[in-house]
Amino acid sequence: MQIRDDIYTRQLGREKRAREEAERLLEQKSRELYKQANERNRALTALAESEERYRLIVELSPDAILIESEGKIVFVNHTARLLFKESQSRTLKGLSVLDITAPQNRAQATEVIKTLIQGADPRQTEEFALRLDGSLVEVSVRRAFVIFAGQPAIQMVVRDISVRKTLEKQLAYQATHDTLTGVSNRAALFAHLSKSLAEAKNLGQPVWVAFLDLDRFKQINDRFGHRVGDQLLIIVTERLTHVLRRTDMLGRFGGDEFVIVLQGCPTGNTTSDLFERVMASIREPITIDSNTLHVGCSIGVATYPGDGETPDELLANADAAMYRAKQSGRNRCQFYNSDIQEQLVKRTRIEMGLVDILDRGELFIEYQPQVSIETGMVSGAEALLRWEHPELGSLTPNEFIPIAEESSTINSIGAWVVRNACNQIAQWEREGLGKLRVAVNLSARQLPELSLSSIVQSALISSGLAPDRLDLELTETLMMSDIKLTQETLLELKQQGVQISVDDFGTGYSSLVYLQTLPLSSLKIDKQFIQALQNDTKHTSNKIVITLIKLAHSLKLRVVAEGVETQSQLHFLRQHGCDEIQGYLCSPPLRAADFSAFMKNHQPQAWC
Repeated sequence: MQIRDDIYTRQLGREKRAREEAERLLEQKSRELYKQANERNRALTALAESEERYRLIVELSPDAILIESEGKIVFVNHTARLLFKESQSRTLKGLSVLDITAPQNRAQATEVIKTLIQGADPRQTEEFALRLDGSLVEVSVRRAFVIFAGQPAIQMVVRDISVRKTLEKQLAYQATHDTLTGVSNRAALFAHLSKSLAEAKNLGQPVWVAFLDLDRFKQINDRFGHRVGDQLLIIVTERLTHVLRRTDMLGRFGGDEFVIVLQGCPTGNTTSDLFERVMASIREPITIDSNTLHVGCSIGVATYPGDGETPDELLANADAAMYRAKQSGRNRCQFYNSDIQEQLVKRTRIEMGLVDILDRGELFIEYQPQVSIETGMVSGAEALLRWEHPELGSLTPNEFIPIAEESSTINSIGAWVVRNACNQIAQWEREGLGKLRVAVNLSARQLPELSLSSIVQSALISSGLAPDRLDLELTETLMMSDIKLTQETLLELKQQGVQISVDDFGTGYSSLVYLQTLPLSSLKIDKQFIQALQNDTKHTSNKIVITLIKLAHSLKLRVVAEGVETQSQLHFLRQHGCDEIQGYLCSPPLRAADFSAFMKNHQPQAWC
């Protein structure tokens, strides 16, 4: 009995242990399953979060993203809808990518997709996309092969590059065009000229290169400011474009300089006629801000192949011809010739010499007497600037003043002349040679200078010369180039007591208006009218001179005749009431020491 109880007890123990082991294993397995379930839930959650992040990234992408599968678009993001102008009636899904590709780019897109399907790497191209409203937009497209929803597909990442393309075009335009006038700039001009010369060489045709510079532009720019100057350049450009042919090229070389390239002109006469029309168009008055401006132009022309075979040679020679035109009186056209090359070398030496001319003491003044017809007394002298150049010899103002006017050196030279002329006249008075008047010529560049009045005042004070003994001479052309500025400047000088004269009267605008409005003291009859008196069989010059004398006297102006060389001219002028004469009949221009000797030996009674 006892044995059975033991056996039963052991059996119960085994069953209990087995049950406990089974419970332990079941609990362990439950924990493992719970852990796996948690890990699976976390993975699913992470995947869902990852997919959500990807969806957000795709939707918020600044690039348009589209996916095409089996020939139809199956996915588009928000940017794609905006870029392709999707609407409720027109949607992207269901279309082919070729439907949103511009016709000119469809063949290229088809070839790219074909290579991607065959295993090629992603491709990026720039092309035009066709929007759903029918408009085109420039885009950058990156195409790649992907698997979408278990199916092979083509993904397109599209970026709008129209702004960049517009900017590139603007930069390309600015690289070849002048920003102010819109015509070709210097770089494009050289490129065009090089191409034209190559074509001309093959065809055996000439090419004309014209260098054009506006006359009196600097005075206008200084007087009215750069805004008016810029507007003037724009108007001039419009006029030039209107006159030139479509085959001609117009470029702005810099400042107020333009270059014209002509090809295929049948004859030289045709070319000359064209340049005459160009000058005539620019001569027409220009009104800006109620100011009527008068400008002209000087043109120099060089011809391929005779005057040069490279752009540099032709431009340099055309430039030299242009300066010859300016030296010859401006507002004219000059064709290049061999003599101009010598002038170019001379000009270069003059430009170099002007840099520090006052420091080297090479400038000097000659004085030409002015004699009263009534008394025979020397009433004054005209101060004539000269330059003793170490290589070129004695130079007259016509040879170097136009070049000095292109730089700031004209201001210092002008101040030097006024100061030294006043000092010399004051010195002669102290020496007992009489109270003489000195006439000093103003250049075109000096009139707009704000410092002119102070320069004159300083010269008068330092020399002790009375203001009415200084006579400033201006040409008609200079006065009329800006009548308002002329009035303001001359009134200020007149208030100081300075006298104002019109030089070379009858050779410029010959406008009588300024004779009444400007504070003038005298009028100088140009020597060409005086020299024509003795050979004037039709008495035309006689009548002109008589009229000018009467006109001046009616306005209470003193009359000085320039270029008097003969007794017959003197007799004529005395007969018709001219006040003073100046010319070789009295004396040539003299150095200061020689002028002093002239004054000491002068006999007034011999002239009466």
